[in-house]
Amino acid sequence: MPKPTRHQLYGETYVSIERIAKSPTRNGLAVALSLAIAAIGTASAASGPRTVQAPSSWAATATRAFDVGNAAIDGFAQDTHPVSIVVTLKLRNEALMDSYIAEQHRPGSPAYHQWLNSAEATEYFSPTQDEAQAVADYLTAQGFEHVEIAPNRLLVSANGDIGSARHAFNTEFVRVSRGGEEGIANIGGAQVPAAIADQVQAVLGLQTVEKMQVYSHAEPAFVSAARVPAQGVGSNGYPYYLPHDFQIVYHAGTTSNGRQTNVAIVGWGSMTSSVADLAHYESDYGISAVPTSVVTVGGSSTDNSGEGEWALDAEAIVGISAGVKSLTFYAAHDAYNSTLATTLNRVVTDNTAKVVNMSWGGGESAASFADSIFKTGVTQGQTFSAASGDHGSYNCGSLGNNGTYGTQRCVSDPANSPYVIAVGGTTLTTDANSNYVSETTWPYSGGGVSKYEAKPSWQSALSGSYRQVPDVAFDADWTKSGIAYYVNGSQGAGYYVNGGTSLASPLFVGAWARLESANNNTIGFAPKALYAYSSTFPFHDITTGKNGPSATYYSAKVGYDNTTGWGSFDIQAAATFISSTPGFITKSNQ
Repeated sequence: MPKPTRHQLYGETYVSIERIAKSPTRNGLAVALSLAIAAIGTASAASGPRTVQAPSSWAATATRAFDVGNAAIDGFAQDTHPVSIVVTLKLRNEALMDSYIAEQHRPGSPAYHQWLNSAEATEYFSPTQDEAQAVADYLTAQGFEHVEIAPNRLLVSANGDIGSARHAFNTEFVRVSRGGEEGIANIGGAQVPAAIADQVQAVLGLQTVEKMQVYSHAEPAFVSAARVPAQGVGSNGYPYYLPHDFQIVYHAGTTSNGRQTNVAIVGWGSMTSSVADLAHYESDYGISAVPTSVVTVGGSSTDNSGEGEWALDAEAIVGISAGVKSLTFYAAHDAYNSTLATTLNRVVTDNTAKVVNMSWGGGESAASFADSIFKTGVTQGQTFSAASGDHGSYNCGSLGNNGTYGTQRCVSDPANSPYVIAVGGTTLTTDANSNYVSETTWPYSGGGVSKYEAKPSWQSALSGSYRQVPDVAFDADWTKSGIAYYVNGSQGAGYYVNGGTSLASPLFVGAWARLESANNNTIGFAPKALYAYSSTFPFHDITTGKNGPSATYYSAKVGYDNTTGWGSFDIQAAATFISSTPGFITKSNQ
């Protein structure tokens, strides 16, 4: 039997994608996608207004009951207790979206590297205005105030109280304390009226006990108040590396710097001090200053718990990349997933950064809270990088400090998302001149198998049916191979040694920025290409070490594993490989 053509496989969807490329203007894209939407019979943008009445039946959302295990419950929460919620909405025309993403990464396709702008992504794949408004109207009717629909209609945010939330989402709330944190939590899964169930994905903000945490050492080792030499040796006898030393470690060679690529860091609290820390580091070592800006989302904040982390991120990115075109610090009001979702969505609607760093996460309790946001970013050619966690394969249950194992095996969110690249951690060995020798698994490199996220197409060759983490790995060991970076923090100004997958992720981001700059920012979503060429891409295959108290979960091996993914890579060799491999993607990875 002859192999079916792409037209036969994709039907009118593929015909429409062909029309996209052949259209003389971007208006042609609107016509083509509209035809494709009609052809595959999904919900159209012309749906009429909807009115939500008092619910006669309820439907479940993706928001589960909060796990109150190992927690002290102190009665029901008072109805007057304030809450700020974010309702995430489902993507529209998602079958077409999946096909279009595949075509964006297939050489020879008329849609190859045809990234959407934010207005186009909203028009074709976001809920309609009427659908989003129906959700907003429902929240208003339930007593919520300051109800706002995000510009791309993926989120609806509102302020209210427990009483409103209890009635709106058909769940009860209790007062909870755990691990020194106190707050409120929903003890039932969030539900919504059946009339809007087709639009609502999840409800964020129903618990205030668990926040996202940065994945680095809480108390970095102090080195010096003044600049330090390249590849110094700490008081423990192990080497540390300045940010720009990693250009040697991962062999940037003659690869162009990252100064053609816009990069972002997503965090929380005031990030202005981290901008100043980056400038201090650049001045100390004669590095041309990178243009920076801070975008505050959700109002100013006094939460400075991550100030050292954002400095580490920025200096690692600038150091290994030899500079980027711009570095934007997106500052959420706090570390709850509700406010971080709003902040991540701002990154997508701004659509300026091609590579985005997230050095934080939390234990997986459902599909990632930001899947629809990340997936929209993929259509725009953006790559989000997430630290895989600092608790090894045991990232849930009772957690101690970073660098310890929890009591339950799970992966980290948002590293669990199929639409990000998850970066694990290694222990690095170099010679005295910072030249790469080897890496082994950092014992606390986050990794494992998601319980909720289906395996993406680009992991089709891996076993099982669920998303596996991490995808790649870079240096993370704050004891044996940490980074020395400048920060004016709570322990005083100077250079400190730190690490964690909070270092690994920005190292990947800076390295990838160099590769994007060398290829005119056309590579797009990183994992699809890396998995497609995993057997020939110049990875450092890491085959020793484990990331759990038991050798069963998990041990490094030849090829992919759940400790370090495919490993790290040689930047110069990667640039050469990409330049000699047109497209950097294969049909087998769709």
